[in-house]
Amino acid sequence: MISSIASTTLLSGLATQSRVAEKAAGNIANLTTPDYQAQRGQVVSTSPAGAAYVPLPPEGGVDLAREVIDLGQAKQAYILAARTFSRIARTEKEALDVLA
Repeated sequence: MISSIASTTLLSGLATQSRVAEKAAGNIANLTTPDYQAQRGQVVSTSPAGAAYVPLPPEGGVDLAREVIDLGQAKQAYILAARTFSRIARTEKEALDVLA
């Protein structure tokens, strides 16, 4: 069983990256919308262990390169979280096997 702290931290990070991807997708979808102000946000660390997405004021037009980078970073965060979940589960299984 994955510890509650590890689960909370990983799930918090995934939820935060979902917000990043959602923001980027929305900005890309509105790329050609007249007078659209790109939505921005910042990922911040939270206590005890986790992350949150804090919206920032809109800041002008959409920067497509920035949005693509944000989507790529969110994708990598998902990949790393999946690997981490897998590694923790494998380690816990090995520890239980030793105890058995």
